[in-house]
Amino acid sequence: ALLVLATPAATLLLGIFLQRELVEAPAAAAEGWQLFLAALAEGLLQHHLYGSLLFPFLALGAYPCWLLLWNVLFWK
Repeated sequence: ALLVLATPAATLLLGIFLQRELVEAPAAAAEGWQLFLAALAEGLLQHHLYGSLLFPFLALGAYPCWLLLWNVLFWK
Protein backbone atom coordinates (compact mmCIF):
# COMPACT_ATOMS: atom_id res chain seq x y z
CA ALA A 1 0.00 0.00 0.00
CA LEU A 2 2.87 2.38 0.80
CA LEU A 3 4.43 1.69 -2.58
CA VAL A 4 1.24 2.78 -4.37
CA LEU A 5 0.74 5.84 -2.15
CA ALA A 6 4.31 7.03 -2.75
CA THR A 7 4.16 6.96 -6.55
CA PRO A 8 4.27 10.36 -8.26
CA ALA A 9 0.77 9.94 -9.72
CA ALA A 10 -0.77 9.08 -6.34
CA THR A 11 1.15 11.93 -4.73
CA LEU A 12 -0.27 14.35 -7.30
CA LEU A 13 -3.80 13.02 -6.82
CA LEU A 14 -3.58 13.22 -3.03
CA GLY A 15 -2.03 16.68 -3.33
CA ILE A 16 -5.01 17.84 -5.37
CA PHE A 17 -7.43 16.57 -2.73
CA LEU A 18 -5.32 18.15 0.03
CA GLN A 19 -5.21 21.49 -1.78
CA ARG A 20 -8.98 21.45 -2.22
CA GLU A 21 -9.41 20.71 1.50
CA LEU A 22 -7.09 23.57 2.44
CA VAL A 23 -9.07 26.07 0.38
CA GLU A 24 -12.21 24.68 2.03
CA ALA A 25 -13.73 23.48 -1.24
CA PRO A 26 -13.62 19.68 -0.92
CA ALA A 27 -13.70 17.77 -4.18
CA ALA A 28 -15.72 14.64 -4.82
CA ALA A 29 -13.89 11.61 -6.20
CA ALA A 30 -15.01 12.30 -9.79
CA GLU A 31 -14.08 15.97 -9.58
CA GLY A 32 -10.70 15.11 -8.07
CA TRP A 33 -10.07 12.65 -10.89
CA GLN A 34 -10.95 15.30 -13.48
CA LEU A 35 -8.59 17.79 -11.80
CA PHE A 36 -5.87 15.12 -11.81
CA LEU A 37 -6.34 14.46 -15.54
CA ALA A 38 -6.39 18.21 -16.22
CA ALA A 39 -3.10 18.62 -14.32
CA LEU A 40 -1.51 15.82 -16.35
CA ALA A 41 -2.81 17.29 -19.61
CA GLU A 42 -1.58 20.76 -18.66
CA GLY A 43 1.85 19.35 -17.85
CA LEU A 44 2.04 17.59 -21.21
CA LEU A 45 0.87 20.72 -23.03
CA GLN A 46 3.42 22.93 -21.29
CA HIS A 47 6.14 20.38 -22.00
CA HIS A 48 5.20 20.45 -25.69
CA LEU A 49 4.83 24.24 -25.91
CA TYR A 50 7.89 25.26 -23.92
CA GLY A 51 10.17 22.54 -25.17
CA SER A 52 12.01 20.05 -23.08
CA LEU A 53 13.60 22.42 -20.59
CA LEU A 54 11.50 22.32 -17.44
CA PHE A 55 10.49 18.64 -17.43
CA PRO A 56 14.04 17.19 -17.53
CA PHE A 57 15.16 19.63 -14.83
CA LEU A 58 12.30 18.53 -12.61
CA ALA A 59 13.04 14.90 -13.37
CA LEU A 60 16.71 15.38 -12.54
CA GLY A 61 15.68 16.86 -9.20
CA ALA A 62 12.95 14.38 -8.37
CA TYR A 63 14.51 11.11 -9.51
CA PRO A 64 17.49 11.11 -7.10
CA CYS A 65 15.15 12.04 -4.25
CA TRP A 66 12.87 9.19 -5.32
CA LEU A 67 15.76 6.71 -5.25
CA LEU A 68 16.92 8.06 -1.90
CA LEU A 69 13.41 7.65 -0.45
CA TRP A 70 13.27 3.97 -1.41
CA ASN A 71 16.82 3.45 -0.20
CA VAL A 72 15.90 4.86 3.22
CA LEU A 73 12.59 2.98 3.39
CA PHE A 74 14.11 -0.41 2.63
CA TRP A 75 17.41 -0.01 4.48
CA LYS A 76 18.27 -3.21 6.32
